[in-house]
Amino acid sequence: MRRGFAAGRQPRGQGRPRFLTMNAGVEGTAGGAGGAFGSLLAGCRPLFPPTLVDAAGWRRLLDQAKRLPSSVTDAQFGFEFHLAEPSAEADLCVVVLPGSDLSRHYVRAGAQAEPGSAAAALAAGFREQAENPASYLAGSVSGAILEYDLAGPAPRRPPRPPGIFLVPRTVERGPRQGFAEHRDPARLLAALAAVSGWGGYDAEALGPVERVFAALPATGYVCQAGALPARSRRAIRLVVAGVAKDEIPALLERLEWPGPIAAAADVVASLDALFAYAFVSLDVTARGPGPRLGLELFHRPQWLKADRATWLPLVARIEERGWCLPAKADGLRRFPRSERLFGGGEVYEARQGINHLKVVLERGTPTAAKAYAGMVMVPYGSKLSPPATREAPATREAPATREAPAAREAPATREET
Repeated sequence: MRRGFAAGRQPRGQGRPRFLTMNAGVEGTAGGAGGAFGSLLAGCRPLFPPTLVDAAGWRRLLDQAKRLPSSVTDAQFGFEFHLAEPSAEADLCVVVLPGSDLSRHYVRAGAQAEPGSAAAALAAGFREQAENPASYLAGSVSGAILEYDLAGPAPRRPPRPPGIFLVPRTVERGPRQGFAEHRDPARLLAALAAVSGWGGYDAEALGPVERVFAALPATGYVCQAGALPARSRRAIRLVVAGVAKDEIPALLERLEWPGPIAAAADVVASLDALFAYAFVSLDVTARGPGPRLGLELFHRPQWLKADRATWLPLVARIEERGWCLPAKADGLRRFPRSERLFGGGEVYEARQGINHLKVVLERGTPTAAKAYAGMVMVPYGSKLSPPATREAPATREAPATREAPAAREAPATREET
């Protein structure tokens, strides 16, 4: 998601704004606790090119969105597009702030879930974060991003639990940021294991995680740490920021990444002039870094201030390299836009854009790209507070919110699903 849209204006060249009708039955405001997120999202269908999300993919999105409250829109939310896959489907990402209406929704849902389930574990984590100031989640984590994997094989019943990415609370500005500030990988792993329902973490994974922290350059930091409880292989996903483009191959050498380092260096070199900075995403198990590597490519400035032209050269290059299908590239070129929606006697504005692109490498698997897009939905004319940023925004960029109370601290930006 990148470069924002000024309130009341359309990106250049997109003509007059349209009024889209949101589904009836939406209670309260777009950010209120009442009403379903699915009802709000349903009115946004014309904003999604069918080459990115077709009819079947849209039904999957709405099926998940209808399980969530409208308070999802209190912060930014987003979508993940698989650009090398012929199916036109998207995953859903939502941002959960401590003590928010959405956090309380997950606590209530977990209270009715099966004991020991992922939903019950997630609820316990959010409840502890809100009620226990001395806990790791309250002191070290500024928010969580939940990723619902919806693309791929036919959806399961019941739905799979989301991936959980913890975003660090910044203690102070400095060369070391993110979770490196808290100097306690053991507590980080324990927190991730607890909220994901694993019950505990593999003690043998602590050493490899500590070695990742130790291998970072002076400016590097872990800006997100995640767990994917729906997947068969238990691994901690670490997203590393603050690494210069030309330092990425050396970092992979120090980490002893088992994948093709020369291929990763080629990706960075071939796209160098087309993105501003990159994050490195890798999975860590007791054996060390896994074979999968994600290179997350960002532009400046923030995604809510971007227009279509920002991403055109990079989209063209990944299509040229064969990492993105032509139909998906066409969809990305048409994605960033702003529209006004009418519903419940109110006018809202939906603003969407590309947060970042990711190139995924794994030995024995064709290189493929993904796109992470974001959306905010606000009463028309509202002033958006810009996402909190560090020197370089953290991955899976943090929520852009309406004028939020000071006590409701937003996660430092992902840059970002």
